[in-house]
Amino acid sequence: MSGSARTPADYAAAYASWRSDSPVPAATTTRLSLQLESLRGLSAVRRQVEQFLLSSLGIGREDDVPAQIEDVVSQAVLVIDELTSNALRHGSPPSSLHIGDDEGRWIVIVTDGAPGRAPTPARERPAGQGGYGLYVIADLTAEHGVHYEPERKLVWACLLKPG
Repeated sequence: MSGSARTPADYAAAYASWRSDSPVPAATTTRLSLQLESLRGLSAVRRQVEQFLLSSLGIGREDDVPAQIEDVVSQAVLVIDELTSNALRHGSPPSSLHIGDDEGRWIVIVTDGAPGRAPTPARERPAGQGGYGLYVIADLTAEHGVHYEPERKLVWACLLKPG
């Protein structure tokens, strides 16, 4: 779903992409794992995620970040923020964030203890009332999905690294 104008078919495809169980891609190495405690704590999570993403690209805190890399990292942080806030708002504890660092991509997995609550994108809701984060995730990721286990749900996304 790239571009600015969305068609009903685009929304239908994004909606359908969240409705079926799909296997979590295997990450070569999980490099960052965080427990998600509260919505208030997400600002610290965002800072840690941004620092991790930049360091995985070989960029330090004091380095000048090229605009293209800054844009990709900002979009990745937005996706991860949507995933983590959804787990805390609509899931059940315990919730956690795991980021795998693979060649050319990051694999993000957010877990929560509510396997009976599927991610549900908004439909026919006025734009100002929210609920469109899953469409944003679908739009900004190379792949995404949800996998169910008996005691937890794993919502995942693959984010392409710049360059």
